[in-house]
Amino acid sequence: MRISREHYNKIEEGLLYLIGLSLFISYDISKILASVTILVLIGRKIFYKESLECGNENIKKFIIGYVLIGIVWNFIGGMSYKPVRNFLKMARYIPFLFLLYPLFQKKKELFDRFLICGLGSYSILLGKVVLEYKKNLWRRASGFEGVNPTGTMGAMVAVFSFGLFISERSIIKKMVYIAVYISGIWITVATQGRAPLVGALLGTGIIVILELYSNFNIKKLLLLGVAIAVLSVGGLKTIPPKKLVRFKTAFNTEKTVKNSSNGLRLEMWKIGLKRVKENPLFGAGTKYDRENLFRKFAEELPESSTAEKRYKNTLLTKGFNDAHSMYINAAVDMGIYIVSLLILWFLIPGYLMIKNIKRLKDKRYLLGSIGGIVVYLTVGAFWMLWRTPEQMYFWILLTTLLTTIKIDKNESSNEKERV
Repeated sequence: MRISREHYNKIEEGLLYLIGLSLFISYDISKILASVTILVLIGRKIFYKESLECGNENIKKFIIGYVLIGIVWNFIGGMSYKPVRNFLKMARYIPFLFLLYPLFQKKKELFDRFLICGLGSYSILLGKVVLEYKKNLWRRASGFEGVNPTGTMGAMVAVFSFGLFISERSIIKKMVYIAVYISGIWITVATQGRAPLVGALLGTGIIVILELYSNFNIKKLLLLGVAIAVLSVGGLKTIPPKKLVRFKTAFNTEKTVKNSSNGLRLEMWKIGLKRVKENPLFGAGTKYDRENLFRKFAEELPESSTAEKRYKNTLLTKGFNDAHSMYINAAVDMGIYIVSLLILWFLIPGYLMIKNIKRLKDKRYLLGSIGGIVVYLTVGAFWMLWRTPEQMYFWILLTTLLTTIKIDKNESSNEKERV
């Protein structure tokens, strides 16, 4: 006996809430929900003959093509099923887009409920960070899957909330959004995440520029200037000086023992680029080869100083298997096929933003999603986000972007019909 579509809707809605509640709690739960999502989408096709939908047929075809061609490409790159398996693991969160989008279109309130679930999940993350911060004020705090993911989440949530704040008319909601923004920045500072903080500042700045571009007026410019100044000065005054020391070295490239975080990252970037030159066409295939991926080049590193000896020993003994950059990692793994990822990361969101920002009446979620994507892309330059579950936030942000555009079009059409 086939389940009715109405009851199947309830299953999908329940899955939507679970995804929202798990966003900042557990990657293990998110992985399970990603697998369940695939089964639910298969059920849609088998039982109700519904095809995948994301609001734009060309984007849908591109994403499906990216996955199908990526399977073949990675098999050729690694000449094994293992790269294909790992590539599919990385692509496991793409189905979130095709699950969430139709639900948000059917019931606009589901979108709001999903965000509320996400806020509840974020509140738990914030509580964990506060508790760990209190235990040791000078240690890098972590609330979820380590300091780097925690800082990235704080930055993404902060900038997304700032996008809502800047276009919101309700004073009460504005206060809520700015409170979330401040809490997200605080999480980033508590984790001492330099890349997330840079991403948060860059994302905030881009949102301001986009808002002024779409609806410029002097009064708004002055208000934004005052708000940013107050937030910046107030934030710097409340942050303990010792917490700011790490941020002052964000762009230090000197090879020293004390600057090992930046120094090692630069060495990994160099090794990654050498790996790209080995196989620039197909790459090495999406895999984690701890023994050989970077080892050969790490062994060739110089040892003319104490710092260089430390770097080389660290790379060889700890077995780093990535370049600490999702762009270089993608080029190492997939060669020139990285172009497809660059289109997904940059061109599609950028095109949608430019095309719709002046047309949309309600730009809150457009600005928020673009700001969050900017954080993702910035942190990705310094961390292997493409290989980690953090990429699910990109797909959710892209879903939010597509949903905002479609809902606004539907509402505009309904208004014209009423007239």
